Amino acid sequence: MPGISVLTISDQPGLPSARVQTAWLLRLNSVYKSSDWASGVRAYHNAIGYTQALRDAELITNDTELAMTASLAEVWQTASDRFSGNTGAKDG
Repeated sequence: MPGISVLTISDQPGLPSARVQTAWLLRLNSVYKSSDWASGVRAYHNAIGYTQALRDAELITNDTELAMTASLAEVWQTASDRFSGNTGAKDG
C-alpha cells in the first residue's frame, strides 16, 4: 500500500527473548500495515491473543502485558484513523 511504511519499535521491554520480541513486532506491523478494516481487526485480535498466550504461559508479567497492550492501542489508533480517513493532525 503506497505511503504506508513499516512500523519500527526498537524494543518492547519485558519480553523474554529475541524470538518473542520479533514475533510481537511482526504482529504490531500486521496491524499497522493493514489495508482495510477487516484485515486490521484480524491482525489486532491476533496480537491480543498473542499477548494473552504469553501471559497465560507466565512468560510475561502484568506490567509487560500492560506495556504491550498500550503499544498495540497506539498502533491500532493509527491504523483505525487511516481506515476512517482521519489522517490529519488533531487540534490540541
